[in-house]
Amino acid sequence: MKETIKKELRSWGIIGGIALVLYLTGLHTQVISYLQRAILATGLIRPNTEQPTDQEVNAQPTIDLQIPLRDAEGETLNLDQFRGRAIFINLWATWCPPCLAEMPGIDRLYQDLESEDIVFIMLSLDEDFSKAVNFVQEKGYAFPVYQAAGRWPGALNSSTIPSTFVLDRDGKLVLQHRGMAKYNTEDFRTFLREL
Repeated sequence: MKETIKKELRSWGIIGGIALVLYLTGLHTQVISYLQRAILATGLIRPNTEQPTDQEVNAQPTIDLQIPLRDAEGETLNLDQFRGRAIFINLWATWCPPCLAEMPGIDRLYQDLESEDIVFIMLSLDEDFSKAVNFVQEKGYAFPVYQAAGRWPGALNSSTIPSTFVLDRDGKLVLQHRGMAKYNTEDFRTFLREL
């Protein structure tokens, strides 16, 4: 019995030691995101891709697109310049494992739809925006990354990240998904194209 307890304590000590090393080196975020990416690969966590009815769309608020953004080069632009196009907005941060888990799929989706009339706004919530810019460059992601340069509208706010919002061509909110999801699917591409 004593030997079993010693083995159990040793096992937990090793697990605790590994967890401590990962935490102290900052690698825990990457490791957790890889594990969550495996969950996303199953396809079990997906956004709702049913097209909303006209009545549902009309019940949604029209978002005031007068929202200033700052891009990776430090240039300021306004979300309103994308009016008339479908807009995919993802709130994320470099310290958020589920955000990092869904990014490869979002990047593939972006590359597939880049030539179409769909705008991707990957909005970093990092306090140090350069950290987000460097992360995206190091990973080789093609999508543009932005930072809010002014007040962000309440209808597009969330206490959960990642959070994704999709606006139709008229600025109506047609999709909200809080938490990670697999966006790089044929159903979701069709959803975006039909907007």
